[in-house]
Amino acid sequence: MEHGRARGWMIGWAIAQGAALWALHGLLPKGDAAVLWPLYAVVLAVPPTLQLLAAHRARRLLWVHAAALAMVFAAAAAYAGHASLGENRGRAAMALGVLLSCSWFVLLPFAEQRLASGTWARDYARLFATAWRHAFQLLLAGLFAGLFWALLFLLAGLFKVLGVSLFLDTFTSRPFVYMATPMAFSMGLSLYAAREEALAGFWRSMLQVLGWLLPLACLIAVLFLVALPVRGLAPLWKTGHATALMLGLMAWLVFLFNVAWSDGRAESQRFGPGLQRFCAAGLLAMPVYAALCAYALGLRVAQYGWSADRVWAALAVALMAVYAVGYAVAALRRGAPWMALARRVNVAAAWLAVALALLTCTPVLDPARIAVASQLARLQAQRVDVQAFDFRYLRWDAGRAGRAALEQLAQEQSHPQAAQIREQAQAAQQDTHRYARGRGTPVWTAETLRARLQPFPADAAPDAAWLEFLLTQLRGNQLSLTCTEAAPCPVLRIDLDGDGQAEQVLLSGYASQVFARDGAQWRTVGRLQGNLRHVQGARAGQWVEQGVQTQPPRWHDLVIGGERYSVRETD
Repeated sequence: MEHGRARGWMIGWAIAQGAALWALHGLLPKGDAAVLWPLYAVVLAVPPTLQLLAAHRARRLLWVHAAALAMVFAAAAAYAGHASLGENRGRAAMALGVLLSCSWFVLLPFAEQRLASGTWARDYARLFATAWRHAFQLLLAGLFAGLFWALLFLLAGLFKVLGVSLFLDTFTSRPFVYMATPMAFSMGLSLYAAREEALAGFWRSMLQVLGWLLPLACLIAVLFLVALPVRGLAPLWKTGHATALMLGLMAWLVFLFNVAWSDGRAESQRFGPGLQRFCAAGLLAMPVYAALCAYALGLRVAQYGWSADRVWAALAVALMAVYAVGYAVAALRRGAPWMALARRVNVAAAWLAVALALLTCTPVLDPARIAVASQLARLQAQRVDVQAFDFRYLRWDAGRAGRAALEQLAQEQSHPQAAQIREQAQAAQQDTHRYARGRGTPVWTAETLRARLQPFPADAAPDAAWLEFLLTQLRGNQLSLTCTEAAPCPVLRIDLDGDGQAEQVLLSGYASQVFARDGAQWRTVGRLQGNLRHVQGARAGQWVEQGVQTQPPRWHDLVIGGERYSVRETD
């Protein structure tokens, strides 16, 4: 009877969640992210919370916890929505979803213990069991929902073969998708609750098996640390992702230790004294890895400043350092049970992880805001060349903070290269596509274009109207040039059609084109064909200086039925 009432509670919240998501979908095209994202955060987080804590549905404290969770998540989502812009909104939404999902999962066992015993983390064994039960329950519910949809599409596909599209149209309609998915997920949750005793034995057996990988992970950690003095740090730094590799190793050590150590009780220990000492040696290596990660990250920050990725890496290093130092201290302490101090380390690290995750959704630890401030400071201090500064990052990836920085740079006056900064910032503001300009591509102006062209004859300065036409083509991404000031592109003023009026021939490798005047306007009349490697790069000017002449074709074109045919001579 209890399972039946809990199932009704779960299905009721699934219906409410589906209806809310359906309603929110209609607001997506016109809604403000600072308003919509908090609503989505509440709708996605609160119903699963109430479903997983259905055993305490009669408690007033459950509603207090749910309301507190809703307010915190809504505030974080509101800031993230406000700080994002259309250009980076997809990535920002994904990052927010990951952060809030992880925070929700970490907080849920604490909330359940508070409801069950009145304390947040006093009973570590219960906390451990609850966390893994929730993980397995959510995994099973997700699998159930996935199989549910697979069977529905199988049904729709079979009838589609018979010419009946009713099922496919129904299953792909928005109301059905929004209502059926939460319902299937809640059914998966309730089925686990009804068979919890049998399923709990399965996930405990799975953890027993996985726990035996801990000695292998410790062996890897110790061996690599022993090899470092022999080989030196240089090969590690050359990888370019040394911090990520060492963080990955520490994350595996933390995960496998907790799987093997289980709830920390003496009767739960599966390793004998010898293996315990060996695993302790591996855990003692973790502070060294944390220090190496901090050192490597510090070198990158000192050299290149903060970026959003480096902010995330710093937060990960800080969290792993708590685990590393805590586990090392626990490994050095004598007494039974083994690693008893790890209980407090795990609890502290869990709360720290949630705090850091939520703080990134505030101005305090917003990675984009920190990265923008750091890069602007480096530019103002002349520690980075203007040409190397990534204006496109401010335009497309840094959200509202990047947009504000571009507006500031577009009005820059104090920097020695202020004019160039203003030009680059204004060009970035005008970009309409993320990949419209590559990093290091010049901002095309009449001056930069003239500096990259070499007229032939030398006294034949390019026509001003032609230069303006060329600028329009370049800015509209209709023309791509490889010209540089060191290797300018030759521009020939030559009469190619014998009409007494010179054309302009721009030699730029495979982008070589011919331009002709049409009255007062210029237009592109064709492209050069042939071995264009000779007219690319620094060699182009050398070939032109050896002499240029025109030569009429030996064979006239043939016109048959209004179609023109050219003769291409065989070798």
